[in-house]
Amino acid sequence: MQQAWDMRSVAAADAEQIAAHGHYAMPNVERQAGYAAWVGTRIESGIYIGWFAVIQGGVVGGAGAVLLDWGPTRANPSGRMARIVNVFTDDSWRRQGIARSLVNRVLAQCEALGVREFNLGATADARPLYASLGFESYPAEMRRRTAGRNLEADATVR
Repeated sequence: MQQAWDMRSVAAADAEQIAAHGHYAMPNVERQAGYAAWVGTRIESGIYIGWFAVIQGGVVGGAGAVLLDWGPTRANPSGRMARIVNVFTDDSWRRQGIARSLVNRVLAQCEALGVREFNLGATADARPLYASLGFESYPAEMRRRTAGRNLEADATVR
């Protein structure tokens, strides 16, 4: 099957479009400007790697990775990791292999840089795609979010 789209790497000038794809729904839309500023500098520094699928100059899909200097672990002695982010395909172009092609391109570029460990957050709909690319559920992780409270101040109040 002939691929109907071209791929191109993202540039810092694409930051607003990347942010719009990653923060398209309320309340995330309010964070677009901040994310665009953040991702633009990461693209320039090489910490963010991304690709777009393009048809007649219009972007119909994208995928990226943030390179992480995690530090050596037993399972990853190099300490280099990447978090896959901002994977999207325009609704009218879904189920044509765009996301798969883009994620594979991102993975290949990261692997060429020595990255051997990847993680991502996945919707239920996207899990089969990621599983087919070798990702596995990893239930050992936990997360903690705060409302920005000052933990040192909390400790001294007692």
